[in-house]
Amino acid sequence: MAKRSRRRNKVNKPANYREGKLDASRPDSKPALIALLLVVILIGSGLYLTSMVDTEETVTNPTYGVEAELVTNDHSAEPGGETDFILLVKNTGSVTDTFTVSTKSNDGGFSISIESGYGTLMLGKDVRKPLIINVKTSASAEGLLYAFMEVTSGGDPTKKAEVKLNVNTDSNFGNLTKVGDTVDVHYAGILASNAKLFDSSMEYVWDNYMYRRDGVTDSNRHIDTLEARHIGCVEANNPSENCKGSKGMINGFDSKMIGMYEGQTLAVRIPANQAYGEAGSSNHDLAGEDLIFLIEMVSIN
Repeated sequence: MAKRSRRRNKVNKPANYREGKLDASRPDSKPALIALLLVVILIGSGLYLTSMVDTEETVTNPTYGVEAELVTNDHSAEPGGETDFILLVKNTGSVTDTFTVSTKSNDGGFSISIESGYGTLMLGKDVRKPLIINVKTSASAEGLLYAFMEVTSGGDPTKKAEVKLNVNTDSNFGNLTKVGDTVDVHYAGILASNAKLFDSSMEYVWDNYMYRRDGVTDSNRHIDTLEARHIGCVEANNPSENCKGSKGMINGFDSKMIGMYEGQTLAVRIPANQAYGEAGSSNHDLAGEDLIFLIEMVSIN
């Protein structure tokens, strides 16, 4: 009896696959992926090389420069009196630089003091910072006197800027303020971080000061004096019997007004915790900002 041969069932392979791989008739995406990768690498290399060139150019060929100006000038101070100026220093170079503030000449015979800790300033490119210059006149001072302040670049000492301080000593201050007084003042307030104006009652400042905080425009302009009531007072009779109520100004501003003479102009740097509080401590838009105020004592009421 003849043996029946066994028939093996054929397993049909997928038409488009060859041993689990894509059939040669199907386009291979590898070359396209490789090409795309090469393009990405070339673009990245170009950007990197460009940044290297820019960085190298900045480091090997930096430029240096400085600008200096005053917020206000032409202050009055009686013989033997004092006044403050706010000096602005700006780095106009292409790299971070250190600047030294000094007295260039002192024809007025003043005693000139640069705010402690600000005789040397390190500023980034295009950064502007304010500092306070105090001027004391001699007891024998007469007429319009002046001095020159100089700001020098550390990167290139030939790059300098200067400002002239004008002080009229043909004037007499009025009465001295004390705790409990209510006074009228003019003022200008700028941010200590960048010298931008946020408020002022000084007509000259509104007309001439160009650096303003975002949102501060001529529509905010006001030139009436500010009445500050009960300066230095916590509450009635505290800390003085002269206190008829509590102060209305922020701490740093209020404290500076005590001991000023009518007709005198002084400046004060106020840390955030003596102004509108540390960042996040309140909803005030100046919270967290250190401030500088220029204050002109107009009268004691």
